[in-house]
Amino acid sequence: MRSFEKGYSILFGRSPRRVALYATALLAFLAALKALSAQRAPLLYALFGGVILLILLSADRAVINPRRSYYVAVISTLVVSFFDLLFQKAPLTFALVGAVITAVVLQSLKCRSFWYIAPLVAVSAIYYAVGELYLFAISLIYIAVLQLTRFVINQIVRGLDAMCMFSSFIYSVFAEDDVLEDAFRELGRLERVPLHVFIIGGRHVVVVSDFHPGPFRHIGGGMLVDELQKAVEGMGYSFTFLHGVGSHERDPVDGESLRRIVNAVKTVLAYGRNGAPPRGIYPQSHIVGDVKVVGLSLGAPPYLAVVSRVNSASDDIPTWVSRLVDTGAYILIDAQNKFDGAVQWREVDVASLSKGLKALQEAPQCRVFKIGVGKVSAHHLDVLGYEIGPAGISAIVGECDGARSLLVVFDGNNLHSELYNKIVDTFESRGYKLVEVVTTDTHRATGIGIGKGYRIVGERIDHGQILKAVEEAVSIAERSLGNHNVDYKRVEVEAYVLGEEGFRKIQDAVRMYKKVGVLIAAVVFALPILLISLLA
Repeated sequence: MRSFEKGYSILFGRSPRRVALYATALLAFLAALKALSAQRAPLLYALFGGVILLILLSADRAVINPRRSYYVAVISTLVVSFFDLLFQKAPLTFALVGAVITAVVLQSLKCRSFWYIAPLVAVSAIYYAVGELYLFAISLIYIAVLQLTRFVINQIVRGLDAMCMFSSFIYSVFAEDDVLEDAFRELGRLERVPLHVFIIGGRHVVVVSDFHPGPFRHIGGGMLVDELQKAVEGMGYSFTFLHGVGSHERDPVDGESLRRIVNAVKTVLAYGRNGAPPRGIYPQSHIVGDVKVVGLSLGAPPYLAVVSRVNSASDDIPTWVSRLVDTGAYILIDAQNKFDGAVQWREVDVASLSKGLKALQEAPQCRVFKIGVGKVSAHHLDVLGYEIGPAGISAIVGECDGARSLLVVFDGNNLHSELYNKIVDTFESRGYKLVEVVTTDTHRATGIGIGKGYRIVGERIDHGQILKAVEEAVSIAERSLGNHNVDYKRVEVEAYVLGEEGFRKIQDAVRMYKKVGVLIAAVVFALPILLISLLA
């Protein structure tokens, strides 16, 4: 799935408002240049942009409001003016290219509608009115070309409107909203997924979610950690998120599903109990083959089985893997703390995980267990939250009959290996029996990183500064260490998720885009530029 995240970064790595602002300034400049040879150029470009704006608003004003319509119209018009100037053609000669951009956007908004034809029809009328009969014929033919392209692409990826998804990507350049959710929503299936809510000392909330916090920023569960952080801390608690079982097949597909998850947690907190005195197990770590399993406690059963990898990348625990193992008194936690290596779960890995979990079951109960939690913001380290999100850095210290354990949680998506080793070495040297470092696997910033599609924690931020923040969180946790009551509640939330079949179709679409993506771009965008430059 990293390949999808990598591809996503191409289109989602810039602010739409910024793009529109730059486009407006550049359009004014190009129109002024064109006016030196054609005085009416600024007026013609303004009229063309107005026609595009009117078409977009008429198509679906509830979805694409005036602001978003302007984003699309100004960039479509900019492209027309650019090619008119580049090839020294009359104003609006390349109007078909701008119309195609608008048509692609309309396909994302109304996938089963023929509204995308409207800008092409309008351009045909323009060409006919000015006597450009060759371009008039091309614009009419292009209506059939786009429809044929859509049919062929959708036949390659059966069960998914891949052309609609491609169009949605294009539209997302113009608007930071949930239009892309429409493509995902059609793949969604209703599923009941567990959440585990721990309330420690009546002050700190730890949510273990089997919903995967993806697929992308602004889409479905991509903002899951952010929204939970906002809701929980808005109720007066501090908050830590841990990702449990599930990969992208457990992605919430839309905003409504995300709201259901958040509301379920708020309901638990609204009716929370005082809890019971803390109980714990002796912290243990077992390495079996390529799998590492760490057993920790949050002060109440079920205990945490934190799963990471030795040589492979630590990247999600698929639901099919969880069905093949017996977790006993534990719940699985996705460590998401090693980016390097192959992303794989082989039969031998599942067998290793099973053996590691069996070894954890033998951990002795603590006679006396204490717990403390500390949390600090990382805003001063990462203002935009590209590596460390709003949920910051948490430190959970447990003490079992004098033996201390430490769990450090970054609100990020995977972790730099050198940073991981520095943190473990630092606190083990201070007498901690066991130290583990994990990330939330948030996808809030997917589309930012170059190459991988996102930035891992410690990729650009100075490791020394991060370590200082971790030490501050640990210091707070150590000072709060005590026999705090812990309340635990398991809830199941019914929401639409991508599902294993939907996930497979998305992967098929990604593979298709990698094979024929250049061809799609050539047919949709490059071909009309070539034809107009030759015939006009």
